[in-house]
Amino acid sequence: MLFKAIFAGILYFLSFPPFDYWYLIFPAIYYFYSSIIQIEKVFTKGFIFGSIAYGVILFGIQSIGYEAWVPLTILMGLMYGLFSKLLAFIGTKTNYNLFALIGVISGFGLLRSYFPFGGFPWGYSSTVLLTGYQDNIFFYFVPKIFKTFGPIGYSLLIESLILFLYLLIRNRNNSSVELKRLPILLVFLIVPLVFTTLSTVDSPIKEIEVSIIQGNSPCPGAKNKCEDERQRIYDNHLLLTKSLESKPKFKDEIPRLILWAESSSGFKNDPKNNAETLKEIISEVERLNAAILIGGDRPSAPGEFENYGIFINENGKIGGEYLKQHPVPFGEYIPFRKYLDWIPPLSLVPRDMVRGTQQEVFSTNKNDIKISTVISFEGSFDRYIRNSVIQGAEVVVILTNQASYGKSGMSDQFILMSRANAISNNRDIAHAAITGKSAFISGIDGEIYSSTGLFMDAVLTEKIKTSNTVTLYTRWGNYLNYLLILFGILSLFWPKNTLKKN
Repeated sequence: MLFKAIFAGILYFLSFPPFDYWYLIFPAIYYFYSSIIQIEKVFTKGFIFGSIAYGVILFGIQSIGYEAWVPLTILMGLMYGLFSKLLAFIGTKTNYNLFALIGVISGFGLLRSYFPFGGFPWGYSSTVLLTGYQDNIFFYFVPKIFKTFGPIGYSLLIESLILFLYLLIRNRNNSSVELKRLPILLVFLIVPLVFTTLSTVDSPIKEIEVSIIQGNSPCPGAKNKCEDERQRIYDNHLLLTKSLESKPKFKDEIPRLILWAESSSGFKNDPKNNAETLKEIISEVERLNAAILIGGDRPSAPGEFENYGIFINENGKIGGEYLKQHPVPFGEYIPFRKYLDWIPPLSLVPRDMVRGTQQEVFSTNKNDIKISTVISFEGSFDRYIRNSVIQGAEVVVILTNQASYGKSGMSDQFILMSRANAISNNRDIAHAAITGKSAFISGIDGEIYSSTGLFMDAVLTEKIKTSNTVTLYTRWGNYLNYLLILFGILSLFWPKNTLKKN
């Protein structure tokens, strides 16, 4: 029946913002498995589930145009259709071997973080648990699990345990076989958690006062144009920065950092190429005795541009620049452009982004606090934030625009991913969005210290803490997925079980 796939897709999107019924993620996954682990119309059911679930989750990007939303929805449907076909095929060939099926799920979790066009990590099941866990004693271990496995590994655990439950119920007349597999599955959960608990050492904590300048846009969205939009965005960021008191909000002895989000400068207001812009910014740096990290973009070679984050230290010197590594497909570059130039809406993306090659770590003069940034879409990928921490970042900054999300739940979805990445790497994150929502997030438990609303001018200031702790996830990444893929392959060589097909 197609009904189960439809029902599963509805439950899945309802578990994400703006709906926030996080507990529906469990029946959503259960009904998804129950709809596809059989022979009939498996690809169709997977396609229906993926299209419904992600069609609503990603509906916000229709503010760019339906030509962006529809292909992405279809793409996610196709990916889940192929995944469902493979899962059903492996299930049939292995007599529904739990670990062989988990190996497929594990591989799919990794695959979609890299493919196609560099991956699309939106919608991992573990992130929705951050919607309600802090008020629920049953989810006391949520932060520790993120620190041990990361967002992708944690999602794999959720989906594996639900798959076990489904197979147990499905084969209830021969449940002893499935029950014998449960202890093995729990070993993959418990041993790393014990290691995390025993090996965690608190690092010396430093503090930094950070102010997010949310300057907004007078006409947000790719299709909305107004006169001098970029200049007005820059002017508003400068005006809001001037509204800051020269005296710190907290302690005089801790450093200060000012954040301007993605697209707040650039082109004719590029600090590296416009002496007057740099002079205006340095004037505020000196008045506030603060470092500043500014997002923007600039033309590069013909038909290309760079998306940057420039760091200016407390002395008014440019201390480094980060170039965004991961462009948004069909937003910051057009794959196969020479073959697709005939499509009129693609004219909205006249240039392709030049990719950066590595993370960058900046340092404040006062207390030598290490800061790294990722830009916009990169913030949804666990690997870029993890790489920043591996290279020494004590605080992580996400500079983003988010105007293309409109008033949908996608801004809250992005913050959920930032929370998951903050906990996983034990680093506070400053999530700075030009149109909102901006937020300060704890690396200890993912708590949101404070946040702004959408499409409003705002200045958000918090004292946040640094960390040098290296979590198990930071050290080893998505090791759980690789281990379970290997274990799934090895399980194929075990003696065949005696489960009966339904």
